Amino acid sequence: MSKNPSLTERLVRNIFAGFLDLFRIGNGPLSGFTLLRKYFSSKDLREITSAVANSEKTHRGELKVAVETKIPFFQIFSGKTARDRALEMFSFLKVWDTEENTGILIYILLSEKKIVTLADRGIYKKIGQERLNLISSKIGEGFRSKAPKDAILTGIKELTEELSKHFPARKKNPNEISNEPYIS
Repeated sequence: MSKNPSLTERLVRNIFAGFLDLFRIGNGPLSGFTLLRKYFSSKDLREITSAVANSEKTHRGELKVAVETKIPFFQIFSGKTARDRALEMFSFLKVWDTEENTGILIYILLSEKKIVTLADRGIYKKIGQERLNLISSKIGEGFRSKAPKDAILTGIKELTEELSKHFPARKKNPNEISNEPYIS
């Protein structure tokens, strides 16, 4: 979604996102004036959940969408990038913990306008990071066009096509990871 910002710019963006979180009323991810509300409605999040569930019926992969409004300040000072944070989330959300190593994470860091798509080793053998980066770029274009939900749905559709080709569904096709987006 954006180029590499300076340390100062990263701090300002994340402080602003944290400031918006101060005005949160209630416990839901869309309560108050969070940065998340700028991009998604509750209906959008339900549509993303449904798209992931429908996608996973056609292949043996597991898709996970994770959206963070900001990252902790100490991680910015320690030099962690959005990609580093995506790797942490890949582990935290156990996207790597699928039977066939076919998990994919679409990670979105709203404060820094970054999108990273990561996959487990089973996926890399067939699809590769270059293709995942192209999908991330398309999602970023959708965010720039002010259509974030549609951008994510397009990314899910493209991943579904790849996964259906390389990892078609079998009779036994368990849902190993929650279909709901992780929101933080």
